[in-house]
Amino acid sequence: MITHPWAKLKREDDQDKTSPVVDWHPLVAHSAEVAACLEMLLRHTMIGTRMAYLMGQDALTETQIQRFGALAALHDAGKVNQGFQNRAFGDEPTSDHVTPMVGMLDSEEHWKTIEDALQLSDMHPWFGDMWDTMDWLHTTWSHHGSLVEKAPPKKGLWPSKAIDRLSEVGGWAREWYPKAFGDAPQFTRSEVQHLFNGALTLADWIGSDRTFFGFDATRIDPATAIDDARKDALGAFSELGLMLNTDVDASLSTILGGYEPYKVQAEVQRLPTSTGGTLSILESATGSGKTEAALGRYARLLKEGLVDSMYFAVPTRAAAKQLQHRVKEVRDAMFGTNHPPVHLAVPGYLKVDDVEGTRFGWQVRWDEDVDNRGWAAESSKRYMASPIAVGTIDQVLLTTLRVRHAHLRLAGLARSFLVVDEVHASSTYMNELLHNVLTLHQQMGGHALLMSATLGSSARATFTGEDPPYFEEAQTQHYPLVSHVNGGTVIDPKKPRPPTGDEKQVVLDLAPLMRAPEAIARRAETAAAEGAHVLIIRNTVSECQRVFEEIDSQYAFTIPTENGPVSAPHHSRYCAQDREQLDKQIERIYGKNEVDGQPTRTHRGGVITVATQTVEQSLDIDADLLITDLCPMDVLLQRIGRLHRHDRTDKTGKSLRPDGNETARCVVLTPSQRSTAATIKSDTGKGYPGPGLGSVYDDLRIIEATWQALEKRNIISIPRDNRTLVEEATHCDMLSEIEQADARWAAHVTYLRTGRREEMLGAKNATLSWDKPFVDDSNGFSGERFTTRLGEQDIVVALPEPMQTPFGQRVEEMTLSPYLFGPGQRPENGVATNAHSVPKGFAFTFAGTPFTYTNCGIQKRSST
Repeated sequence: MITHPWAKLKREDDQDKTSPVVDWHPLVAHSAEVAACLEMLLRHTMIGTRMAYLMGQDALTETQIQRFGALAALHDAGKVNQGFQNRAFGDEPTSDHVTPMVGMLDSEEHWKTIEDALQLSDMHPWFGDMWDTMDWLHTTWSHHGSLVEKAPPKKGLWPSKAIDRLSEVGGWAREWYPKAFGDAPQFTRSEVQHLFNGALTLADWIGSDRTFFGFDATRIDPATAIDDARKDALGAFSELGLMLNTDVDASLSTILGGYEPYKVQAEVQRLPTSTGGTLSILESATGSGKTEAALGRYARLLKEGLVDSMYFAVPTRAAAKQLQHRVKEVRDAMFGTNHPPVHLAVPGYLKVDDVEGTRFGWQVRWDEDVDNRGWAAESSKRYMASPIAVGTIDQVLLTTLRVRHAHLRLAGLARSFLVVDEVHASSTYMNELLHNVLTLHQQMGGHALLMSATLGSSARATFTGEDPPYFEEAQTQHYPLVSHVNGGTVIDPKKPRPPTGDEKQVVLDLAPLMRAPEAIARRAETAAAEGAHVLIIRNTVSECQRVFEEIDSQYAFTIPTENGPVSAPHHSRYCAQDREQLDKQIERIYGKNEVDGQPTRTHRGGVITVATQTVEQSLDIDADLLITDLCPMDVLLQRIGRLHRHDRTDKTGKSLRPDGNETARCVVLTPSQRSTAATIKSDTGKGYPGPGLGSVYDDLRIIEATWQALEKRNIISIPRDNRTLVEEATHCDMLSEIEQADARWAAHVTYLRTGRREEMLGAKNATLSWDKPFVDDSNGFSGERFTTRLGEQDIVVALPEPMQTPFGQRVEEMTLSPYLFGPGQRPENGVATNAHSVPKGFAFTFAGTPFTYTNCGIQKRSST
């Protein structure tokens, strides 16, 4: 029998809101539990430190902590409204608990009612005045992931009995946090309000989890409720890994398994630290140990008590899956047996360390080695609460967008050492979002490390806040390079030497074959016939598929299946199950595959893989010959990183590569017409000199600058030439020279500037305004769908029945690229029709368009 205001119910059937109540949890107990969890976040995690730093303090005072605790005690005060309480008894009217409370802020009469009931006038000095108190309460009552809109409460929700109950809730806050009403500086900064909302939301998620805070209908005494809640919160935080062991071995020798660190790794480890936050930028070649440098920096910051978690952000899901295992191995060395879990922060996966969870409805089952340590990995909204997480950059960018639960993510990220791998300047929109995240992270005293093999000086300057150097200076800057902002002060860039013996000579061959798939295939087959592992990278999926169809089957990359090997290209238009098989197989064939410390080949004889950008960053693969489309220089260098990636020599120094491939060779496919400017249309400013040029890579000035830089050279030395090559192709001075060389560039520059301006405006419209109150209109949730990357989202298509993929997997839905449909013709998600088997796969129809899914991936077929 429910005898007191309730907060949570257990029904016979939780899916049926009319089924009988079989258990309940008192509001006083739940209020205490969430308040206790917020206390834990402020006292025992870096969230409290970040909050203090925003207010110009080293630490929060006891009075300030208790003020935040008192607000948390009021977070569900709206549950005493009659409509909410009626839900336990099937009475009318019924209501939620946040809109009726926020509704009491809509008029002077309503405000006076709750001000008297909660004695809110005593809180005004905490914030400034009555209006500021309203804003903070509105922020408190918007703890379900978004700002709650004000609307007059419905009649019948606030009878005198409900107001009396509201006074009781106010009494709990005063009883639990008596020091809240002492002297302390006001909470004035808007950023503090935003961070508080995120912390309270996280506290509510933890305090609402029945694993840690089970129902107890007898817990109705306020003093007992808070005592029990604090004990349970301590146990919950320990189990969740939110109270991290900082007894970590931060030595690079341990992290590297006893090997001597490279100079660049040692330099990152020596970078100064500051309670005012740091931003470091590491520019170094692919394979130079950037990941281990980042982990060493994390260990040091953790040991010094400057962070208590890490989020390692990479560009793709495939990269995250690979890196998670690598980070776990280093974690074992750093922490020993008392180690935190390493979560894979990729939606659709449930993985902690090497253990995969199983979802049953809303519940997730882990084995006993993981258990509650997997809590943060069970929902993408909780990823940032992980002790150590490896995921995509998208999860980081969601902290700054006007989307639900952005503040929950922000609170978790505030604790973290943020590592962003493969930073580049290709997306104005994404870089603007990232800059917004980093700005707030630094304002809170947070710590971040950006890493790139190919970052230009102009892009670097946008992150450090410096003026970009002129071209003459930029091209002579050292490589590798470590830049560092320490507590707001830019430290002179460090000049570590590159790893010895890591220089790679690459012979360049520019071939005007971009639109000649047959000729490309023949060139690859000539090398494969000599035993070479050839990698062809095309700028678009359609061109990848065209070349693949020309490859002699005896050399084609294949996937083993129960019915024999199936040849395939490697690109993004496969279902997730098949993409995973493609990734594993290409690494098996092109990977390092050491035997007794000696790189070897598991695949004997020549092989050709035709791929797209899916292989240029995420996979540890090593080709004897690279054939690639012309693309921006930074992208090209990433692709070249897959050429002769590993040292394949025997103990005597003799090359183990096929004859004729002892030296790294890169064939760059160029347009047959040399004049890039000639393809620019004067009316639109667009140009399409070759596949993906002008579309995937829209800035043709960079394409032209890259082309010119390559034409000057027959051989490049990597990484020695990286700096010069990137600056020649991306520096604003060089792009200006190209613009001035031909009048036809003017229209293209106008087109680019318009696009960049739209991207900037789009980013600004999508992001939260940290410098404005949480409740400001600019921070409202309009319902508009903001994304972390520009471009339309994939279309999810359910199949009418499960089908078998060409690689033997069973699949129930597919994702289609919007580019498979005409401009402005993107259909909504839906169900396919006419699904049936065809040779090497199956076919289906969606939105009136027939498709096949074969070993070539998804392809649109003519309806005739």
